[in-house]
Amino acid sequence: MAVRLVILDCDLTLWNHANVTALRLPFERDGDDAVRDQDGVRVALYPGVRRLLAGLRARKLVVAAASWNRPEPVAQIFALLGLEPYFDLRKVEPHPHKERMVAALVGELAGRGLALRPEEILYVDDRRIHLDAIHASVGPVRFLQMGHDIQRPDEVLGYLDDLGVVPAP
Repeated sequence: MAVRLVILDCDLTLWNHANVTALRLPFERDGDDAVRDQDGVRVALYPGVRRLLAGLRARKLVVAAASWNRPEPVAQIFALLGLEPYFDLRKVEPHPHKERMVAALVGELAGRGLALRPEEILYVDDRRIHLDAIHASVGPVRFLQMGHDIQRPDEVLGYLDDLGVVPAP
């Protein structure tokens, strides 16, 4: 089965900061691909994030974010950097239970008429720590670890190409 849903972590997967919840709001835009908090801490998108998001859209995939953060910092970054249109769903919650977030995303899509098998889901995160719980809760979703399996976010597109998930004509 082909991938139909891509779930992306945020911290250290989309951008170069490990915990945007710890930063002081509001953020201000700092160039095309970065924001700064009230203390001057800069959070920048990794190179390739915009190419990844555009490539996922071109492949007509459902794209979701699952992040262990308070929702407000992530929402501000998405809004300031224009990321919102690329995401169909977001689960940003201040707890470490990614399996709950992934299960909720899958449940919400099923409620909309898109029932997914685990192998149709690709989860991308900088850490494997949540993977066993996700597999126990949702099933054997596909997984790529940022910094290990891939070095840049847009390398996800090559993985999808290898699976035959290519841009729509």
